[in-house]
Amino acid sequence: MDHTPGRRLSLPFVFRGQRRFAVPLNLAVRQTTLADVLAGNARELASQALPAGLDGHLLCGIVDQGWRTHSVLDDRVMYVVKREVWHYLAWPGGYEAYLEGRFSAKTRESFARDEARFVEAFGGDAGQLDIQSFRSSAEVEAFVRHAAIVSPGYAPGSALRDAAAAGSLHGLVLFAKGAPAAFVCLQAVGDALQYMDGGERDDFRQWSAGTILHLAALRQLFTDGRYRCLDFRPGESEVKRQFANGSLRSATVLQLKRNLFHRLLLGAHALLQRRDEDNTATQAVSEEIQTLLGERA
Repeated sequence: MDHTPGRRLSLPFVFRGQRRFAVPLNLAVRQTTLADVLAGNARELASQALPAGLDGHLLCGIVDQGWRTHSVLDDRVMYVVKREVWHYLAWPGGYEAYLEGRFSAKTRESFARDEARFVEAFGGDAGQLDIQSFRSSAEVEAFVRHAAIVSPGYAPGSALRDAAAAGSLHGLVLFAKGAPAAFVCLQAVGDALQYMDGGERDDFRQWSAGTILHLAALRQLFTDGRYRCLDFRPGESEVKRQFANGSLRSATVLQLKRNLFHRLLLGAHALLQRRDEDNTATQAVSEEIQTLLGERA
């Protein structure tokens, strides 16, 4: 479980789709891992004492226990900023066991046909998928160049390079006659893998390039032996829904010390969130939190 004290979050106030102002808060950040959650180690996080000398703490990725969005407790004001689905893939045994437990026989046959069709059209001389692995710091720039061809504008920031420097990067690119068609990027965190990013070129969607590469990556990881789960992290996407075999409800929670200012602040913010019809306010808060977590890295 990650503890980082004394970070500043600018809590944005959005009204009628426009950001009007932001209130700075000094917070301790608590970010859980999937291992923490599945082991039950994060369940009591919401009842921890608030940090001295700070406004409160921000709890990221904790199990949603059905809290009210805005609550005034004995010593704190509690505000659920965001609720999300947290998808993950727990190793059920071997790769074939995973496929049988997750997909129908018809879908598995479709996967096999798609891969054979791709190999026939774009495979290498050996009649196999042309997949290259990128792990080290020396290989990061090449991976980013390939990924940017697949997804124009791809800019992973420092996290990717930090993962490579730490030896925890798993970057894979699927090539079609020398041209990158899809990529996937994972990061090892202990005995778990965290999903960082992935993409496929628009002109290779009809060939199911993204699905082919994700399945190939899982086939490799199941035989690796070092990992026991793939953490897709909170949030929805087609990839997560397709390949995860488990999920839970997670929440991002802001807890501030109980005083008049904090009660008015979070009460007003909760009111604006309820009136947010186009999700602009929630997105603004999410961006601020992602910036804060990125600054921690």
